[in-house]
Formats: sequence, structure tokens, C-alpha cells
Amino acid sequence: MDFSRRDLLTLSGLAWAGTVLGPTGLHAQTPKRGGTLTLRVWDPPHFDPYLIVAFKTQVVYSFTHSRLLKHKAGPSVQPGSFVLEGDLAESWSQPNETTYVFRLRKGARWHTKAPTNGRELTADDVVYSMDRFRHLTGNPQNYLLGAVDRVEATDRYTVKVTLKEPYVWFPDIVANPMTGAIVAREAVEKFGDLNWP
Repeated sequence: MDFSRRDLLTLSGLAWAGTVLGPTGLHAQTPKRGGTLTLRVWDPPHFDPYLIVAFKTQVVYSFTHSRLLKHKAGPSVQPGSFVLEGDLAESWSQPNETTYVFRLRKGARWHTKAPTNGRELTADDVVYSMDRFRHLTGNPQNYLLGAVDRVEATDRYTVKVTLKEPYVWFPDIVANPMTGAIVAREAVEKFGDLNWP
């Protein structure tokens, strides 16, 4: 980060005030689920994660879009290890070099607003999203799923991905917030695309 001289003086003044004034009497509260997290970031030009590669925009999407897998984070994770964990997938397997099977968490729901109205996420949503990512005109990153031959919903909660050839980085690509975001077909159908502010 770049700080001006004034910023540094302000920061050092705050640090000094903290040492002189001592603790404020605030105590840690027990965390609870729910509520609102407000972040000071930039407004993305639109909410279609498949049509932009700008890092600043992708940061925002990482908070708003789920994916099948994600990279585990937190103090217990060794930096640079990129351990995978389920996001929408509760488990996954690789029965052979070119096949991946993802089993979705039951009960994962879209927002309770139109057009999805809180309906449950299904394997069809994942198939739609991955196919849209691969074939959307203007997607500058569709090559990342270029090894995919087909994506199928084998039942309501199971997605089978068949690759054209072995691709060891496929699970990491699926976990990447830039390529693995799952989108709702209804939203695309209602608005024509997700390229709206």
C-alpha cells in the first residue's frame, strides 16, 4: 500500500493515542452467523464473472458467487499449499484420469429474490454454468475449461465432468473464483445476460 506522509502521521498518531489512552473497555463478542458485512471496495462494471478478467472486479465476485470447490483459507493453512475444500460440492472424486464427479450439498439455495426465489441449487445449475462459461462469446478465460469435453447432471445432486485429456489442474480451475462461479439460468434468461450494473 502507498501511504502519504500525512497518512503515516495519522497512523502513528492513532498508534500513539492507543498506547496513551489504553484499552477502550470493549471486549470480544461471541461471533454469530448472519448479518451484513460491509467492505470498502470498488464497484464492478457488471456482475457477469465470465466477461471480465480485471483483478479488482474478481475480488468482488469472490464474495458474491459460490463455486464447486474453493481453496481453504485461515491461520491453520500453510501459505502456498492451496488445499481444496468443498464449497457447493460436499465431496468429489476422480474415478479415472479424465472423469471428475462432484456431489452437491443438499439444501444450498439461491437468494430469496426473483428470479430464483430461494429455490434449491441443483446439478443442472452447475451444468448450465460450466457450459455457459465454456461457450459464452466474449469470455476471455474460456480456454481454462478447454480440456472439458462434456458436463452432465447424472442426478439432482451429482455432476459428472468428462475431460478430453488428463488435466491435473482441473480441480484448481474449478476452485478459482474467476472461473468457477455458479450462476442462475433464470437471471441470465430474465436479463439477457449478467452484464448490467
